[in-house]
Amino acid sequence: MPERTIGTWNAMIDCHVYQDCCQEALDLYECMQSSGIIPNEATLVSVLSACSQSGNMVMGKRIHDDIVQNIANPSLTLLNSTVDMYAKCGHLDIAHSLFRLMKVKNSVSWNVVIAASAVHGNAWDAVELFRSMVGQGFLVDSITFIGLLSACNHGGLLDVGQHYFEAMDDVYNVAKEIEHYACMVDLFGRKGYLCRAIELLRCMPMKPDAVIWGALLGACRIQGDVRMGLHVMKQVLELEYYRSGLYVLMSNLFCEAQSWEDVRKLRKVMNVGRIRKTEGRSMIEIGGNIHEFLVGDLRQEGSSAIYLLLHELTDHVMALSFSSSSGLLLHTEE
Repeated sequence: MPERTIGTWNAMIDCHVYQDCCQEALDLYECMQSSGIIPNEATLVSVLSACSQSGNMVMGKRIHDDIVQNIANPSLTLLNSTVDMYAKCGHLDIAHSLFRLMKVKNSVSWNVVIAASAVHGNAWDAVELFRSMVGQGFLVDSITFIGLLSACNHGGLLDVGQHYFEAMDDVYNVAKEIEHYACMVDLFGRKGYLCRAIELLRCMPMKPDAVIWGALLGACRIQGDVRMGLHVMKQVLELEYYRSGLYVLMSNLFCEAQSWEDVRKLRKVMNVGRIRKTEGRSMIEIGGNIHEFLVGDLRQEGSSAIYLLLHELTDHVMALSFSSSSGLLLHTEE
């Protein structure tokens, strides 16, 4: 292009974030600044979203500092994005502090902190935030209840979760969507009420999706119910859900039940259907730079040194463990 405007850069950054190419979006932002284009609030919202998704706290903090220094009256959308960035980068305390300092809030502001509390396992904090939100007259929506029910799920608050789930339509005038049913199916299953989870699934006004079946399959694994797990997997196969995560859950269930023949059959089905497990990715921040790793990853420049050190640490820990157990055995014999 002979000329690139702020709109051009924003469109490119935003579409990369939407496609989950967050590092590329951040690289574009750096190029944009190098070319002399001054970012506007739309740019910063997209970049903060990229930081949230990638866990890039260093860049997120830098953006926040720029907002404080250069924007006298940041928009509510930009403030909400900043709170969300801190929460998703693991700094729930900073997110809550910024939320409390906001002079003006909307429903999105509350939804962000409720969801953040849920993700961080602070179930009762999420419930109290919800009650404050309602008490102060803010309108709750389906997103609010996804955060609230997720918090109850993570915290094992069965009675509280069931109360708010049942009150959605009558009290709060919010229609139940498939995500809300998924939270409750998962909550019932994790607490050991598989029959209630299946009953709820049968009463759903919509067809269960892969998330619902995954929640139920995960519950079967937690409860060690291979028979029910097989029934769920049969439904998955009939509906032609070929997500690798469901097969991995089922394989783990068989492994824990030591049903090795079923493990072999399931892996054969995966091979025939060319179903591949999604690679697990880990990220670590060192010196302000984000490094990404896969299992058995050799792409990093210092991979050999990293694995050598890991082997040394493993040997050291095993030696300490053996020494401790030997000392305990000696003490017992004496």
